Amino acid sequence: MKRFQYHMVALAAALLTAGCADTYVEEYVPEAPVIESFAPTSALSGEDTPIVVTGRHLHAVTSARIGGREVRILERVSNTQLSIVATRDARTGSIELTNSVGTTASEATLTIDYPVPVIRAEELPSEVDMFGELTLKGRYMAVVRKVIVTDGTGQGREAEIRSQDAAEVVIRVPYVETPTARITLRYDEADTEAETPLDSAPQIGIVRLVPTLDALDFDRLIVGRITTLRGTNLDQITAVKVGGVEANIASQSAAELRFTVPAVEGFEEGDANATTLTIDYFDGFESQAVCETIPATVLAFNIWEGVTTFCQNFACLRLESFFSPETGVVYHNSRWRTEVDPVSYGKLGAVCSKNNVPSITEEEYNSVNPYFFFSGNTGTQGNTNYCTLQINSPAGSNGQLKNFPFEANNNSAYRLLPGNGYGTPALTFRYLDPAVANEKALADKVRNLDFRTIDETAFPIDTEQKTVAGVNLKTPVASTNSSIWAPGIFTPGVEQLATPVDAVLLVLYYNYKGMTDDALSNVKRIGFVHIVSANYRPLNGVAPALSDVTYNVYWQKEDYKY
Repeated sequence: MKRFQYHMVALAAALLTAGCADTYVEEYVPEAPVIESFAPTSALSGEDTPIVVTGRHLHAVTSARIGGREVRILERVSNTQLSIVATRDARTGSIELTNSVGTTASEATLTIDYPVPVIRAEELPSEVDMFGELTLKGRYMAVVRKVIVTDGTGQGREAEIRSQDAAEVVIRVPYVETPTARITLRYDEADTEAETPLDSAPQIGIVRLVPTLDALDFDRLIVGRITTLRGTNLDQITAVKVGGVEANIASQSAAELRFTVPAVEGFEEGDANATTLTIDYFDGFESQAVCETIPATVLAFNIWEGVTTFCQNFACLRLESFFSPETGVVYHNSRWRTEVDPVSYGKLGAVCSKNNVPSITEEEYNSVNPYFFFSGNTGTQGNTNYCTLQINSPAGSNGQLKNFPFEANNNSAYRLLPGNGYGTPALTFRYLDPAVANEKALADKVRNLDFRTIDETAFPIDTEQKTVAGVNLKTPVASTNSSIWAPGIFTPGVEQLATPVDAVLLVLYYNYKGMTDDALSNVKRIGFVHIVSANYRPLNGVAPALSDVTYNVYWQKEDYKY
């Protein structure tokens, strides 16, 4: 740095003396580093010993090596001094420093000594849970490369190292087949890997938390249903399999595991199916048969249980807002334009003449699967202001879809529709009121899954009386808010997590004619949404636009036959 300053002063002096005459200044070219000495001359591997190097042209050093292995530059003190760290990767040999001009090696050799790490066995616990964390305290622990846990069968498995310093190593205990195991350490001796002898390695007890199941409270499986296993240590289960097909685990704790029964190749509609039910546990190393043979039923309608979708604000934790009861898929907002409703996006939302009355061709309408979504909404009912969750028909409002972003960005360029506009499929929702006897009976039927099919026989539509399964539908509504389907449950502006709801909605999906005067004659399919719970999260203390809702859906497979 001093030489650079000297040339700048010389340049200024020359300019002042020569005025406008031609001048020539020699360009400053740095030199390769020069190593004159270093201290100390030996270091202990793994101790991150600072080595102070003295020499010249050291301020611009870009990399350092000890024994050909790159090490960390700790500090560039000045042009004549810098410090480097002899990490555990360093090897006995010369010190090499590199800058933009070249590399220089020291004449003297830095000696790296290799200590033997030792676990203080007296500080080990008597036992540890398999897959739990274990702290190994001892000497020279920073040089440890691997920790091996060897069980009574002689099988050794490498443990995951969670953290490490000179005094201790924290590991996750791997799978162990026996109730005791020995712990050995692998470390470097120069370029050779060494390991502490197994016969002198400390021993520790291993607690194997084997899952134990209570008696099953079901005698058959129903495809699509969430089914519950109860017992102890169920959090050790890594997979539930039906006929060899892995099921989706909906929730899991030590005492309870809930899984969705998957479809298995070869299953046919009806009760004439039999399969196996097994669990894998301990990271899949072990398994047990829950049932060697268990009956399985495929019902004549779609079952989608444990569905969770999120509301519309760009700051929402997740952007998975759209669910189709036809496909059973929860769609991320980014898929709305291309997969969920490309017709609406292609027409910029101009797909309806008014709420739930499509103005597109039958072919265009049928090309879009029915879907619905939830939003956080504010408004007025009579003289009362409300701040509520709302289930929405895509074709029920021309001001909802514009509020959904496809990225976590509030800029209008990231919204599904650039302005007001409808979605394609027309749906309406009817809350089944528990205060009305026949509506409560129907809701209970849904909760208990007390039906075998959804069709015109099981749930008849009377177009003259305007009823569905006896429920009055003279005024079906396009959207239903939580002041109706969860009366008194949510407090506006107050966060309420994991709130039970237990509300059942009848859903009508219309054909391309939509909600004309004779709307029930246009019903294409029906279904039910059982809203189980919600995480009610207000945005800025107002509308709950950050909320998510969990629900079950039961949906007709074939169109009504009038």
